[in-house]
Amino acid sequence: MSRRELNLRVNGAPVQALVEPRQSLADFLREQCRLTGTHVSCEQGVCGACTVLVDGQPVRSCITLGVACDGRAVQTIEGLEDDATMERLRQAFNREHALQCGFCTPGMLISARDIVTRLPGIDETRLRHELAGNLCRCTGYVGIVRAVAASLGAPESPTRALPTRALPAAGAFAAFEPVDVGAPEGAARSDEAILATSAGPVAPTAAQIEEAILIQGCDAQRLWQLLEDTKAAAACIPGARIDHFNGRELTGGVRIAFGPIKADFAGTATVERDDATRQAVILGTGTDALSRTSASVKISYRVGADGARAGTARLIIGMDYSVQGPLAQFSRSELVRSLVRQLVKDFGRNLETMASGGPMTQAPAAGLNAYALLWRWLLAKLASLFGGDRR
Repeated sequence: MSRRELNLRVNGAPVQALVEPRQSLADFLREQCRLTGTHVSCEQGVCGACTVLVDGQPVRSCITLGVACDGRAVQTIEGLEDDATMERLRQAFNREHALQCGFCTPGMLISARDIVTRLPGIDETRLRHELAGNLCRCTGYVGIVRAVAASLGAPESPTRALPTRALPAAGAFAAFEPVDVGAPEGAARSDEAILATSAGPVAPTAAQIEEAILIQGCDAQRLWQLLEDTKAAAACIPGARIDHFNGRELTGGVRIAFGPIKADFAGTATVERDDATRQAVILGTGTDALSRTSASVKISYRVGADGARAGTARLIIGMDYSVQGPLAQFSRSELVRSLVRQLVKDFGRNLETMASGGPMTQAPAAGLNAYALLWRWLLAKLASLFGGDRR
């Protein structure tokens, strides 16, 4: 396989090199740039030891191809030597005894710097959730949490146990505010929309993931009525199932497969619908018995007419989710977010088929195969690059 030319900036300096197309960014940094502060452990994107910044965003360099970073700016732990925030973190890590063997520390510090600069003032619950993608086998995390909390001024909770995220209680629709789905990707939003305390709901803003779907050949009222049949609507989601539904509470689950990793989340949810405004909120929790990973989700959706197309309904879906446990590290990936967006689009495509009375193309019994979604996501990315539309 022929080598490819790679041009990027590493710690502010231009770097030009010939690399193998399949060489990881971590190996490139260690072997060709001699920046061995980037540590490699699991080589599966799980432990976070290899975390670096690419265009200011933390990424797992062991599963990022070097050629994918052509034209980008990469920062390693060595390039943050004179960074004021990093210096504050290093002092806090030393003061709070937040390292032992030190192998995870470079990646942990880079993730901590991202948290401190992106989420100032968060509480310990959210802080622990953000740190969940970086594993440490020595410290027990107590000193790490203290050090990062001290660096951002986050209040520490009375207990050191890992708290479970509390979701807003289902109820009044007065708290549901429409959001502008035309906002640019990555637009700033309040982090309180992601995390609410047990004291009650907070006023929501934009969701973690939000998609607007056009359902052709179906007006808004008919789509709203179709969604009232919760079991039929769930059949449009690959891998989802509903075992029991009494009109407000349901039990069921969703099966996913990401290569060799398989999970079957079983749990409960509540559904609140407002016929007057055609808005609904679903709050659910589930657990995968095999991996003991727990997940919480809040899905808000509303149905309206599309002003530009007669006989076309507009479905806007917002999703906030939280994952805790062995599979939590996968929940922070931008790839996972893109796959969830693709899943929402598939849901819209199946809704459109259901509205037309045709057979759905995806069988829920097969489960949610992330590899299949990844392939469709890549096709969509290629289509967008060349001006096409693979809806």
